[in-house]
Amino acid sequence: MDLQPKFRTFHQTINLGRYDAEATLREKRDRVLSTLRQNCKYKFEPFNQGSYEMGTGIKPVAGDYDIDVGIVINLDEPARFNPVTIKGYVHEAVIGHTKNVRWKEPCITVQYQQGGEPVYHVDLAVYGKDKSGRLHLARGKENAGPEARSWELADPKGLTSTIGSRWADEDAAQFRRVVQYLKRWKDVHFSPQGNAAPVGIALTVLANKHFSPSKSGFPVKYDELAATRNVVSGILGGFQDQITATGRAPRLVAQAPVAPHTDTLAGMTNQQMTELKSRVDKLKGWLDEAARTGSTAPLRQVSQLAL
Repeated sequence: MDLQPKFRTFHQTINLGRYDAEATLREKRDRVLSTLRQNCKYKFEPFNQGSYEMGTGIKPVAGDYDIDVGIVINLDEPARFNPVTIKGYVHEAVIGHTKNVRWKEPCITVQYQQGGEPVYHVDLAVYGKDKSGRLHLARGKENAGPEARSWELADPKGLTSTIGSRWADEDAAQFRRVVQYLKRWKDVHFSPQGNAAPVGIALTVLANKHFSPSKSGFPVKYDELAATRNVVSGILGGFQDQITATGRAPRLVAQAPVAPHTDTLAGMTNQQMTELKSRVDKLKGWLDEAARTGSTAPLRQVSQLAL
């Protein structure tokens, strides 16, 4: 059985889309930015970042759509300023825009609710721009002391332009779809609380490392199952036993390809890493069975969708 049509149906089901949910997200973003422009002490330049800008966003299982927005403030020398103070100006400017505005360590989140349930949120990441044009992310919770706050060198625009840049046109589109399949698997099989789940950017970084277009024939026919299996096999092969302060465990590194080149999976404990490896192995088994049998039943295990 040719499973490619099933994968494309799967994609249509989970893809965020450019006209419905994304249009609403843009409207929410623009409203937040309007409030920020009216109330913020500093002038700023906004830009879209994250999965929205990369085109790898998916419809959330729980219904809470999000968009990430960078807020760039010219500071010349960010190190001369307290990052929590600068972040506080943004927080203060949007307080009251909705009933739920949360201060998080890496960003300020403006939550929209409907019937008491979260439906959309806008994450505002605050950056200080130095004289050289480099961006520094303001990190720290509200009232964080010197040891718990920092300016972190970052290149969010470079990350967006680098991820998937090796491919063009339909090859790039297949890459984005594979990332979206992995994100749906993550949303279904991991708790959204804490660090139990691999963050979306980690899956994107790993896919960027292991993806190669799977296609054949003329006219060209794409094979989504093969492309996804290749990425998952690469991820599984990337686990290496390491000895850490809490013991030996298989660990996987997903290093960002741009500054600050952090390991986007570093926050996971050894136990969480062990569970991640087990679930990646199970995912590979489902994909291998689908390839062997031509059945969609294993794919329902991946996505909890009837394909």
